[in-house]
Amino acid sequence: MNKEKRKDPRFSCYVPVMCKKGTAFEHSQTTDISAGGAGFISNRLVPVKTKMMVEINLTPASDPVLALGEVCWVRQMAQSENFRIGLKFVEVSSAVRSQLSKCFL
Repeated sequence: MNKEKRKDPRFSCYVPVMCKKGTAFEHSQTTDISAGGAGFISNRLVPVKTKMMVEINLTPASDPVLALGEVCWVRQMAQSENFRIGLKFVEVSSAVRSQLSKCFL
């Protein structure tokens, strides 16, 4: 049994996310999100401890938010070539942190 290590509760959320490492490299979709991080599905293996900028559309009417995230864990999905990736937000502007908090608290 795995002990939950997240500080913030995660909410199921399926929205597009653009992951960047220097330049845009893939389109992904979130599976869950919180004020402190997000889970997403990727068709590429991203090593643990990789830092990347992510752009997330929290609502269809809002501008996307940008945050620097760090990959905490990676698991290949069963019967798939895709990966589930857990990302924690490590650098977020105060305005973005406020948006995230309003959405998830």
